Amino acid sequence: MILQERRLAKLIEMIYLDSVYGEQKIEEEILIELINSSEMQRLKKISQFGMPDEYYYKKGFSRYEHSMGVFFLVKKLGGNLKEQIVGLLHDVSHTAFSHVVDWVIGDPNEQDYQDNRHLDFIRNSSLTGILEKYDLFVEEIADLHSFHLVDYPAPDLCADRIDYTLREMALEEDLKDINRILDSLEVYNGRIIFNNMDSAFIFSNYYAKFNREHWAGNEAKIRYHILAGILKIALSEKILSIEEIEGKDDYDILSLLEKCKNDLIIEDLNLLKKGFKINKSSGKDSFFLKGKFRFVNPMVLHNEKIARLSEINEDYKKILDLDKEEFSREEKITLLT
Repeated sequence: MILQERRLAKLIEMIYLDSVYGEQKIEEEILIELINSSEMQRLKKISQFGMPDEYYYKKGFSRYEHSMGVFFLVKKLGGNLKEQIVGLLHDVSHTAFSHVVDWVIGDPNEQDYQDNRHLDFIRNSSLTGILEKYDLFVEEIADLHSFHLVDYPAPDLCADRIDYTLREMALEEDLKDINRILDSLEVYNGRIIFNNMDSAFIFSNYYAKFNREHWAGNEAKIRYHILAGILKIALSEKILSIEEIEGKDDYDILSLLEKCKNDLIIEDLNLLKKGFKINKSSGKDSFFLKGKFRFVNPMVLHNEKIARLSEINEDYKKILDLDKEEFSREEKITLLT
């Protein structure tokens, strides 16, 4: 939430209240220009969980909130202005419904449709003019993988991975754990680590819980499956175009879908709204949905040495092994409407 934005002589100042990091002051003009761009503002209506709360089964947050959070975390960890900008813009190329698009025209196991279009999106947006005004190269800013505070392969930590976990914790858990985790993060050889095992375990256990119960859970996968089916019908019937999915927000697209005359689309939209039951079975109407399995196994400073959490914490090793085994099973489910 932006509390205030004011101009004092040549100084622009923005005060932002964040659910994870509290009140944040932003003074760099390039950051404020990027935040106020139409591309960043659009993310306020792109849901992190793939669809707005009305069509999902739990309260969520926007890609805008998450993008601001990644920027704040990179800054907190000592990232320079360029890396802060990369963090701020890391999700700006998301389509409507975020990773649901990977179930429509991408790969749900990889979920990289947004990554693959990131450079072209920024090149063809107003962001290019802002970046060039401050002598920054679009190609460098769009190369997320070169900025290890923002983006780094699992099972290691990065600001993106940390922020969306903390943000979900903020929705339903105690802020004490969030503050404890934030106070325990350090940068070592350019990578984010924990400086104690207890905080590393708390964070990793939350991450495993969210993956098990939410991100890779049957409820989320079925909702993605249903919405992806709606979008496929809408594309085949020319109710929507790929360009609209890529350029509009969740609410724009839903407005078009809700007004269409296709009975199947309306029926499935109502199903998402009213909800459904899931039965684990292998009957004739059952099906299997494989989602993306996420896990972390962060590096931890322990007894003056750097080690992975699973190497120094037997409890977490057991959690990780059980989750990997559970996810590898192909369990069929039946949707009860």
